[in-house]
Amino acid sequence: MQQVYFLIPGLVLPEKARPFISAGSLETLSRLSSSLTDDPVRQDFAQRPFSRSVHLIWAWSVLCRRALPFVSAPYVWSVNQGPQLAGEVWQLTLARAGADGALAGITPTDEAVEAFAAAMTAPLAQRGFRLQRWDRTLYLTRKTPWGVAVRPFEALEGRAPEAALDLAAAGDDAAAAERALRDLRELTAQLQSAAIESAAIPVNALWIHGGGRYSNFYPPTRIRSVLTNIDAITGWALAAGILNHRLGRARGAQSWPADAPNGECIAVLDALYAPWLREDWAQWQQRLEGVVEQVEQLGAAARAKGCDHAVVVGCGEGLTMTLMRKNSNPRSFLARLAAGRKMSAEVWAFQDPSFEAPAAQGGAS
Repeated sequence: MQQVYFLIPGLVLPEKARPFISAGSLETLSRLSSSLTDDPVRQDFAQRPFSRSVHLIWAWSVLCRRALPFVSAPYVWSVNQGPQLAGEVWQLTLARAGADGALAGITPTDEAVEAFAAAMTAPLAQRGFRLQRWDRTLYLTRKTPWGVAVRPFEALEGRAPEAALDLAAAGDDAAAAERALRDLRELTAQLQSAAIESAAIPVNALWIHGGGRYSNFYPPTRIRSVLTNIDAITGWALAAGILNHRLGRARGAQSWPADAPNGECIAVLDALYAPWLREDWAQWQQRLEGVVEQVEQLGAAARAKGCDHAVVVGCGEGLTMTLMRKNSNPRSFLARLAAGRKMSAEVWAFQDPSFEAPAAQGGAS
């Protein structure tokens, strides 16, 4: 049995969103839970610091087959043509903190990057980091491990950092998270002082995340093709043995790379993720139809690659909801004759702590 996987961050909604989701949107969502071969399966993950990045946990586990925490920064660096370096690589994101401490990312100018580097290279070095500039993107390298797992910035933006939620000790070093938090606080204070002194530095906060060492993965993955807009997942797929011309961008894709051989494939469809993070349920619903249509289009294309089952992995906060579906042509005579199972999205699309899937209903698929 060959499967096509649709990994969809932001598909599973918090219970508080229910009053804002229309009947039409629920009907659209229910297209994903038709032709079921089994009941939906919920899987819970540790809440911190990756509770809002469950799609990255899933992709790391499936493609790389390595234990958490996942490592993203050196793979993003590699995909963007940065050199592979020994030691750890971390991403450095510049931000503005509001009066409540909530962070907002910025796109720095060349002048701002120059001014930041002049002011902050020494303070970073005092804490074991070497600043690396790649155009306007900033990275850090270090010889010795920093010892923490850190929430990705995209899942933190719009919120104030909290040590108990956004940093966790990697391994058994329980003091590492507190040391890392102290580093971040001290660096932020120094950055704020530098910003006051220099009008060229339009930031007053920073976030260091995604760190670890680059490595290739063995044994190679059995996944044959991946479509994604996320550079870290592209980097993982390359390091796991998938050839570059068998990878592609998910945005707007209606088919798989022509050279991809028959076999299992993954599409990471992230159009719902940004409005899900912002709790913008109006925009979430505007994008929903396009996501469901893409699942249907890529599912049809995957049949030609030998994938007779489709697995929709919907991600919420700290959990996934997996829908196992037959990937048959709904217009075919055999598909219309075969018994199908369908379930309303009302059942699986919201994060009910007491979820237990009822039996799906039989009927024509």
